Amino acid sequence: MLTAQELYNLGLSNERRGAIDRALHFYSSIIVSWPQEMAPYHRLSVLALQRQDFSLALAWTDKAIAVNDSIAEIWNNRALALAQLGRTNEAERSFERAIAIRSDNWEGYYNLGRMFIVEKRFAEAEPVLQKAAELDPHSAPTWNNLGLVFHELYRYPEAIAAFDIAIELVPDYVEAISNKASSLYFAHALAESEALFRSAIAIAPQNAELHYGLGSVLLTSGKLQEGFSEHEWRWKSPEKPAMWNPNRPLWNGEPLAGRTLLLWPEQGLGDTIQFIRYLPDLAKMDCELLVKVPDELYRLFMASFSHTNVRFIHTEAKVPDFDLHVPLMSLPRILGETYEAMRMFKPYLRARGAEIDEWRKKLKSMMPPENRKKRRIGIAWSGSPKHPMDRNRSMTWETFQPVIDAHKRKFQFFSLQPGRKPEDPYVIDLGEFLRDYATTAAIVSNLDHIITVDTSLLHLASSMGKRTWAMLFHLPDWRWRIDDEQSPWYPLLLLIAQKHPGVWDDVIGDVKESLALE
Repeated sequence: MLTAQELYNLGLSNERRGAIDRALHFYSSIIVSWPQEMAPYHRLSVLALQRQDFSLALAWTDKAIAVNDSIAEIWNNRALALAQLGRTNEAERSFERAIAIRSDNWEGYYNLGRMFIVEKRFAEAEPVLQKAAELDPHSAPTWNNLGLVFHELYRYPEAIAAFDIAIELVPDYVEAISNKASSLYFAHALAESEALFRSAIAIAPQNAELHYGLGSVLLTSGKLQEGFSEHEWRWKSPEKPAMWNPNRPLWNGEPLAGRTLLLWPEQGLGDTIQFIRYLPDLAKMDCELLVKVPDELYRLFMASFSHTNVRFIHTEAKVPDFDLHVPLMSLPRILGETYEAMRMFKPYLRARGAEIDEWRKKLKSMMPPENRKKRRIGIAWSGSPKHPMDRNRSMTWETFQPVIDAHKRKFQFFSLQPGRKPEDPYVIDLGEFLRDYATTAAIVSNLDHIITVDTSLLHLASSMGKRTWAMLFHLPDWRWRIDDEQSPWYPLLLLIAQKHPGVWDDVIGDVKESLALE
């Protein structure tokens, strides 16, 4: 009969050769005859983690710990399994136990730091990854992740320096090169960022994230043609939704005479509002147009466009037969959008006349009599928390309130913020009434001015030709460019961007000062 050590050696040998089933057999045999042997439990937990069977991995680590609770690697495996199961508080305690057992436990520090990054606990990740880098200064992934933390803390020079170390350790480390290019982009070093993205693409020419990143830099730099072309790589990115496939050819600008083209929205409601601007141009082509529209925008679009060859369809409704299809955000590339053409802007969305009249009366009734002759300003200080960049674009009510405090005697403010109530009795909250964008448009029509962060309200008001001020992150979205106060997309939109990443004080100060001059 083979001893436990011999069975274990056979298990390791088969595991290294990739014969996992045989390895499992040998490890299981040890457990049957020698249940107090800790080593097979440990190997079984490692194999379960590799197969992403995290519940089983947790079970094996618990059995190993029941035999010997002083092995750092097992606590680390337990923490990894718990983290993947979403039990992050328990995972954190297990990582800490692994580190307590072995203070030089680089793996424990590194994995704890990675978990903090996933949880967006960047300030907590920094010292943990700094310790990992101290324990193993030659670990390129550690420096790469430390760079990510610095980036998310808006410390771009430190992020770039950390990525440089990772790249020095592994010169073709594409992820670190891409991350450095992004930090350069956020630091407004557009030329350097563009060059680095291009060098990374030379190493990994089919990497969609690199092309998409390059596209954002090019569009921000005003290089529209190449930027929109690179932007098409979004469909190959694992980080973006897959392209809807209706089993029809994509339209790429070929003549449409006598054909039916389906337009469909691909991203947020603000994007849909912005890029529906091309509908009148398409309607002039001798074709039929079908437009899939989110329910929230259906009534608004029906009120705004009356072309006889355009038919709007609810997103979930059955689509009639068509010949070609195109996502809305591909239209500026196909139609060859230019800044010169943007200057010919005309408002293209409007509310229904009856609703405008209805809300004129409602707003008047909501206002104190002494305020009814004051100018009316609509406000929004945050967007949807589901947006991937919401942390950068939204602010708290406490941050925005100084604007209200400074000018509530001069203007009547209305909150157009669904789901968040303004904490000021002088602000009239309309959030509960915003059932769709036709209603919001009717309200906006009765206001003099909109002040908002980068949300769909910005696009709605601007597309209606309403005077709008946008409060923006230090690196705005590519469509707003950098250091521009006027938007090429919307002529009545004023851009007010942070002077320092993540700091809204200057933006709030500028808004207060500008309102004082009104």
